[in-house]
Amino acid sequence: MAKATLVASVLVLFALPATAGAWGLRCHNLVRLTDLSHAIEPGIEVLGTDEAPWHCRVRGVINRAIRFEVRMPIVANEVTWNGRLMFSTVGGGAGVIGDTTSLLSRGFAMASTDTGHEASEGNAFYRQPEALLDYAYRGVHLATQAAKRIVTHFYGRDIEFSYLQGCSNGGRAAMLEATRFPNDYDGIIAGAPVFRFEEFVPWAVGVHRVHSKNPLTPDALRVLDNASRKACDGLDGVEDGVINDPRLCTSEVFDAGALLCEDGETDGCLTAGQIDTARFVYADMTDADGNVLSPGVPPGAEAAGDWRFWMLPNEAFGGESILAGVGELLTLMMRHTPGFDVEVFDPVADRDVIADATSPLDVGTYDLSEFRDRGGKLLMYQGWNDFPLRPQRAIDYLNGVKQTMGDWATDDFLRLFMVPGMVHCAGGPGAWETDYVEPLVAWREQGTAPDRLVAKTPEPVEMAHLAPDESVAQQRRFSRPLCPYPELARYRGEGDKDDAASFDCRAP
Repeated sequence: MAKATLVASVLVLFALPATAGAWGLRCHNLVRLTDLSHAIEPGIEVLGTDEAPWHCRVRGVINRAIRFEVRMPIVANEVTWNGRLMFSTVGGGAGVIGDTTSLLSRGFAMASTDTGHEASEGNAFYRQPEALLDYAYRGVHLATQAAKRIVTHFYGRDIEFSYLQGCSNGGRAAMLEATRFPNDYDGIIAGAPVFRFEEFVPWAVGVHRVHSKNPLTPDALRVLDNASRKACDGLDGVEDGVINDPRLCTSEVFDAGALLCEDGETDGCLTAGQIDTARFVYADMTDADGNVLSPGVPPGAEAAGDWRFWMLPNEAFGGESILAGVGELLTLMMRHTPGFDVEVFDPVADRDVIADATSPLDVGTYDLSEFRDRGGKLLMYQGWNDFPLRPQRAIDYLNGVKQTMGDWATDDFLRLFMVPGMVHCAGGPGAWETDYVEPLVAWREQGTAPDRLVAKTPEPVEMAHLAPDESVAQQRRFSRPLCPYPELARYRGEGDKDDAASFDCRAP
């Protein structure tokens, strides 16, 4: 070791508080919590960095497969434990450990789990009944119990408040915690949750079939994005590159058919087949009686990366689109059903056929009374321009809870925040970057219900799953209030249009 490095290391050791050795030993000795069902590694001290303070990290495995990780601020540091646990659930097919560091500097202990399989396995875990149930709900529940045990043992006192956050599949896992294990958490943040595979899978199969016949290209998505924005951006009185309420961007206001290429025209227009595909995506999927089975994708932000990531060939998924892979997933789920053939599966008529197979994964109730009665608070958020998990799904669920539990009783523990211009979980041209944690904590612990959150458009954020078209990317930076549904942000008529302070939350 170089002399300078050795000296620096010695200085770090001497700079640690006198109690550091005791906390380090306590961290290491978490291995003693190992039992027949839990294989727990010795805890490791992690020195502080710009990203996270000095903390104890411990990893373990439940039932030979469910990996989990817990991180806890060391109380001798300038950051002390605030008595709270935040558990992070994972999106997509899970298979990785989620965020366990972002709130350490705010005093939270943090935990996450891969739910019992590895992402590199793809959908193979669907073939294993126990692994599927671990992914569906058991992995998060068991890892929650393990994390609570570790945190309590490490600090020598009880957790005061337990919280959970996740988006997409992570939002689904969050909702299942509220409905199936209502005693696990005091507060939950559920972003764009996959409420019902029974609804999502048929819709995805239907969209993929239509898109395969007449595919939308990146150029076509740019044409749609420019046209929908031109037609509907100003409907709220503010032209900011965002359609504030896409429900107002009806076919009478924005007609995809007007984008048809003239003879010999190829730029800035769509073929007749591409128009058919776009209209199918925008439209609700209905049954023979006109009942909506799957809501459509609202106009707006078509080139922000979400449509492309899900519909077009994707290197991260072996060169196929994600929607194409849904058929394989459905086949795996239905492998015990004699004669099931995904190629003849009818996305409208055959939904009941798959109900049993999807039920372990799905939120099957509007009754959240057990979670509510023990003081639980549920904060949901949803992008208005989310492609795979279309926003009307979340609105319909909220309405279902209100019909079951009553408007006032629902408002007391459940709030849904719709985010204009946000695509799936994050990204898009809108003001989507905000803190959901502090409002949830204030709601649960002080009874201060969140009536208004302030979000901003961040500087360009590089995200592995989104590649927005630079020619239509948002250039403005502004802030906006996010309002509890059904309220929407409305410009007061005076003041800076880039400042959330110039907007009120009002019902339509």
